[in-house]
Amino acid sequence: MTSLPFPSNYSILVAGPPGVGKLEFLLGLAHGFLDAGERITFVTLDLHPDEVRARAAAAGFELPAAEGTSFAFVDCYSSSASERLEPPAPKRVYPVSSFSNLEGIGMAISKAAHDLKPPVRVLFYTVSTLFLHNSPQAIAKFIQIITSRVKTNIGFIAYAMHDGVHDAHTTALLRSLVDGVVEIRFTEDLAREVRAHHMRGIAVGHAWTRVASAAKVFDTAAGGGFPA
Repeated sequence: MTSLPFPSNYSILVAGPPGVGKLEFLLGLAHGFLDAGERITFVTLDLHPDEVRARAAAAGFELPAAEGTSFAFVDCYSSSASERLEPPAPKRVYPVSSFSNLEGIGMAISKAAHDLKPPVRVLFYTVSTLFLHNSPQAIAKFIQIITSRVKTNIGFIAYAMHDGVHDAHTTALLRSLVDGVVEIRFTEDLAREVRAHHMRGIAVGHAWTRVASAAKVFDTAAGGGFPA
């Protein structure tokens, strides 16, 4: 059994520039949680569920084996791409009509978690996409409500956010709405570094840990060795 890196009723923000490995970090968390017998709801706004499955498989993590029993997608992507998603049984995919349907996203998360049976770990990739279709005030209210609902009734939630695409006020606001922040960045030689910026109620080191690739970002999360 993999040791779990975060408490059950907790919220984090995973921040870093596009392409640095935030998706791999979330997939690593999912792998570690599933190995420990946990259940996962993955909210996808930036990618088709099939691409998430493919990216997981590239890291040696076969999502289809868990779908229908321990893993479900909330799919906000396919409707925006004018695609009708027909998941093969027994996979569980909960479609949302549009990125601007924040209430629908929240209802789909609740429905998926209810069907999987809480406690459930909710992974959200990415909150940045919502800003293209909603006001910052609406998103802040949405995150406050969803985070409170998940922590009270469902379990754990992690949001990924693209650094460099939001103003400083928005970035600070998003960071203030969660219990902890994980930062991932590129080094000058295009390696990656990961650190826990802060974690409410958890003693963590704040030093940057160097990883050689996005696959190693996955391994950092999947191995349950973060935060350290």
